[in-house]
Amino acid sequence: MERRDARLFQQDATSNEGWNIVELESHRQFRQKVNELIQLTTITGVTTNELQQELRQCRENYGPRFATQLVRALHQDDEQERQAIVALLILLYDLNTISPLQQLSRNQRCSRATRLSASFALAGMGVTGEQTEDPRPVRLYAIS
Repeated sequence: MERRDARLFQQDATSNEGWNIVELESHRQFRQKVNELIQLTTITGVTTNELQQELRQCRENYGPRFATQLVRALHQDDEQERQAIVALLILLYDLNTISPLQQLSRNQRCSRATRLSASFALAGMGVTGEQTEDPRPVRLYAIS
């Protein structure tokens, strides 16, 4: 029975479809680390420097998929967790998250709370349309 169950997770040598047990465990640990970081953000005793250090470490360990997972996590139903994710995205300030956040903020299929959270993250990163557009040249006059 164990052999049959293990075969379900084994990857066929000729195709790249499916996951093996090691990949599943690695993915589970990755998601668990992201959830731990979100929970760490909700704790009031954690400083911004400590959070930034954790974010840097996660970015080094997991690469661009870490930021992508944070954007995906915005679909949480819990408002406090969404706020924590927004704070993490602002602290992370990963340029690869801007496009997915913009798409998420405009997606009418997503809940209003999710779209607002994506917009808040973009505003916190300083990349909203109003903040990135070149303003008209300002004329300064000196009165003597």
